[in-house]
This record gives sequence, C-alpha cells and structure tokens, in this order.
Amino acid sequence: MNRPPSPEADTLAATPGLLRIDAAGILDGDGTSVRSASLLLERRPGKPPRLLAAGPTPQVLSHPGATAPTTAVLRRPRGVLLPGLVNAHTHLDLTHIGPKPHDPDTGFVPWVDMIRARRHTQDLDIVASVNRGIALCLAGGCVAIGDIAGAPAGRPTLAPWRTLRDSGVAGTSFLEYFGIGASLEPRSVGLTALIEEVADEAAHAAARGMARLGLQPHAPNTVALPLYRLSVALAQRLPGARLCTHLAETIEEREFIARGTGPQRALLERFGLWTEAILDDLGNGRHPVEHLAQVLESAQGRLAAVHLNDASDPAIALLAATRTSVIYCPRASTYFASEKHLGPHRYRDMLAAGIPVALGTDSIVNLPANAAATPAEHPDGRGISVLDEMRLLHTRDGVAPALLIRMGTINGAMAIGLDPAAFSFASTGRPSAEIQGVISVETDPEVGDLAAGVMKAVTPAELLLK
Repeated sequence: MNRPPSPEADTLAATPGLLRIDAAGILDGDGTSVRSASLLLERRPGKPPRLLAAGPTPQVLSHPGATAPTTAVLRRPRGVLLPGLVNAHTHLDLTHIGPKPHDPDTGFVPWVDMIRARRHTQDLDIVASVNRGIALCLAGGCVAIGDIAGAPAGRPTLAPWRTLRDSGVAGTSFLEYFGIGASLEPRSVGLTALIEEVADEAAHAAARGMARLGLQPHAPNTVALPLYRLSVALAQRLPGARLCTHLAETIEEREFIARGTGPQRALLERFGLWTEAILDDLGNGRHPVEHLAQVLESAQGRLAAVHLNDASDPAIALLAATRTSVIYCPRASTYFASEKHLGPHRYRDMLAAGIPVALGTDSIVNLPANAAATPAEHPDGRGISVLDEMRLLHTRDGVAPALLIRMGTINGAMAIGLDPAAFSFASTGRPSAEIQGVISVETDPEVGDLAAGVMKAVTPAELLLK
C-alpha cells in the first residue's frame, strides 16, 4: 500500500524536543540490524537532529529521555527505519521535462539534442524546476543530494546551487561547464572569474552547514584536459569543494577518446567547436579513465566519477589507486541500454577493489512515470528515490541488502563530501551524533529478514525526520 506521509509525522518532526520512534526494526549501512527497535532523537530548529539512542526498544527505553513526559512518540509497527538516503547524482534542473521515452538504438546524441531543446534557460524557471526536484527527492526518502547545476545553452548558472542551499537540504551542487576546442580559452577565463566572484558566498554557506558548491567539468568529450586541470586548482578556492564528472558513460565516448572520431566529434563540428588541436590529447587509444589519469591523481580523492558503464580492469585499478569515488545510476544505465553496448556494469568489481560506489538516480527524464509524483499526490507516486535503485540491484543482481543500504547512504555521503557518520545509526557514539534524517519503509511482517523485507517490499520510503 502506498500511503502518503503522515500529518502526525510532519508535526512531530517540526516540533523541537525529544522524539522516540518505535518500529518493527532498524537498519543501516554499518551493519546495524535490530528487530523491535527504537530511536531516540533530539529535534533542533535549523539543525540536523541528534541521535541519542538506537537499538532494541527495551534498551532505548532505559535512556532517561525515552519515557520523559515531554518526549513525543511516533510508532511504525510495520515500518523498518533507515537513515535518510543520499541521491549522489541527479539533474534537478531537468525535473520539468518529466520522464521521457528513449530508443537506445538511436544513440546518445539525439537524446542530448532533446534535452537541449526542452531544458529551461531562465533562472526563475530553473529555480522552479529544482524546487520541484527537491520535493520529489524528499518524497523518495532522499535527505541529501548531489545535484548537477546544468549549463543551459552552455552558460554556467548558480541558480540551482542557491536553490538547493536555501532549501535546507544537505548536499553539493556541482556547477557544470564545458570547454573544448574553440571554446576552451573563453570558458576557462569565464570560469576563473565566476569562481573568484562566488568564493566568499560559497565559504559563507559552507561555514553555516548549507549545501556546498562543487565543480562539474561535464565529461571528457566536452571538456579538454587543460580545463580539467584548471578545475582541480579552482576547487581549492572553495571550502571543502568536491569535483564531479561524467566518465566512461557511452560507447560514443570510448570512440571519441580513443580515436577522435564518431558522433561526439560530429557534435562538436556541428557547434563550430572542433579544432585540430583537440587531437593533441585524443586519438591515442586510451580508455576514458586513463585519459583523465593525471587529473584523478591531482584531485587527491576529491573527485567523483559518474556512470562508469565502460570499465576495464586497468580503469578500475586506476580509480582505486586515485581514491576516486564512483556514482552508479542503475536505472539510467538500463534506460540507455548500456549493458547491450558495454556489457554488465562492473560496480561489484569496483567495490571489491575498495572503490566506494554510491548510487544516484540521474535525471527524472530516465525514470519511470511514477517518479514524477509524490505518494501524497498520486496513489502510485514514488518521487525520485535511491531506494528504487537499490531494489533494482537486489532483484536483478542479488546484491546483499546491507551493502545496498551502505551504497545509498554512507558511500553516497562520501561521494558528495558529507560526513558519512551522519547517515548511520552507529553515530550515537559520537559527541555531536548528528544524523541527517530517518525514513521508514513498510514491510511484510511475514518476511523473516528485515533487510530482505525492505528490498522486496513495493512500498515507497516515508520521510519521518530530516
């Protein structure tokens, strides 16, 4: 049953003071799995809640605050509690486009042309689209977001970052930009000036715990190596800034990097950006990850690579050696039929190599129609949810639920520069013990294993606290 968020939960979450949540169980990515469990939290205006106790209900009831007369109680007898989820990669400025069909056999470039034609270019419209996307992410149980602040008509805009920052939702907004061939020099100069202009504003937001500004050189087929190197240097001017890039996403990208040919070269030629100087760094047979080897090394673990549908053994070794995070978007890979062209995604090999693979949803464009509505708006509404990415991997690949929860919480936090302890119920041992949020997933009580119940259920996440 898809039930809308409870008004009772909304009221309790917004009220300062202690809150005890009693549930069928609790789970997190650190291995916590407890039946008949409770959480005790302190709600603080304008700040993340503090986690005071987590565990079996009798244990939590022994805490002095758990049974105090002023402590509010919220019961979810069929619900399993998880930390709020992290959507490590999405494009909220495309939310207004909505889910759209795509024929993968036509290639990637026609899809890009569709996005270019439909995306908003005015800041007021972009703000509305991002706000709608934030609401859908919250409805899907995601309390932290790694958003790509897209560059409409090739123009970087700070509107998505300021919208995410002012929403109070945790995360990083990655400022996207392009620069290759004829556009390399002017885009490099413009980006440097923009970062100098916004550095103080970004530092102020970071100091107040608001969503941070990161940098997103789009992809190796649209950003030349000198601009990647400049990006790493400019990120040092923004407090705690992370970098992100699309990498090894398509078969067209592989051809372009290895040989300097194919549809992605034709796209640059169509826009008047192609120059023969581009071939100084291309056409030597390298894999896209190897193409960025020096950039990944200089980023010193502060860069997240998105998609990695195309991953060779040397590429995985290089990602591990450079401490590069990987963000995998399972439903997006399926939407573009990446497996047909590049083989099954190697996220499990990456995890085995020590790479902290996180999960993202990519844009709403590649999601099912039910992602465009919340459970409160439509009986089938699910919002934009990493939980559905986790369930796909559990059903399709048999991945252990505990690992999936880690990918959707702790690993996601690491990828976008947040404190991973704030996405685990094990944080009760820390002095601050802040947690970014709590969700409940209603499960079938007949399923003996809590984690399996969460993955096999069809119910959406219910956000109880953020």
